[in-house]
Amino acid sequence: MEVSGVQRKTSGSGAPNNGASPEAMQHILDCPACQAIDAADGKIDGQVFNLDHWMLPSQTDRFVRLKKTQDNVADRVTSFAGSLKFVYLHAMWFGIWIVLNIGLIHLGIKKFDKYPFGLLTMIVSLEAIFLATFVMVSQNRQAKRSDLRAQIDFESNLRSLIIITHLAAKDGVDLQHVDKIVALAIHQSHVLGDEAGASSPEPAQNG
Repeated sequence: MEVSGVQRKTSGSGAPNNGASPEAMQHILDCPACQAIDAADGKIDGQVFNLDHWMLPSQTDRFVRLKKTQDNVADRVTSFAGSLKFVYLHAMWFGIWIVLNIGLIHLGIKKFDKYPFGLLTMIVSLEAIFLATFVMVSQNRQAKRSDLRAQIDFESNLRSLIIITHLAAKDGVDLQHVDKIVALAIHQSHVLGDEAGASSPEPAQNG
């Protein structure tokens, strides 16, 4: 089946630019629905995963556009603080600091932070404050990303619902009956969930 009004995109060898052989793609995209999906963005290129087909936004693209310079800094700091390199670096730093200030190694360096290492304690405390702030910034951004993903999922589900409703109406499906059955099934699922929660044994309390 040829879809009119679209452009067939090929690679240098004349095959669709999709990473698969023409025979394989011809076998996979041999039904009218698959060919319509492939042609939905205006060109036949063997690519069925394309958000342009469905007029849906990419949550990754949206998220990247929302990022700012300070967000990138917070992500990098948080990523480094959660790595073993961060642990090794601090272990080496603390070890050298303590060894120099208790006099185990004499390198001609005057003790600058005698026991109980008040300066080291203050530096580590300040570092912990800043690291906690960076972690909270990253968590807030992840929450925003989750909200964005939920919005895109809603848009996708809404589009699917509209398409299915049109197909059902075309085939003469009683939509009011379907809505009643769906409402009944949702209600029963809530009832069963509440009953399961009420019948679950409570954890034993030590006492």
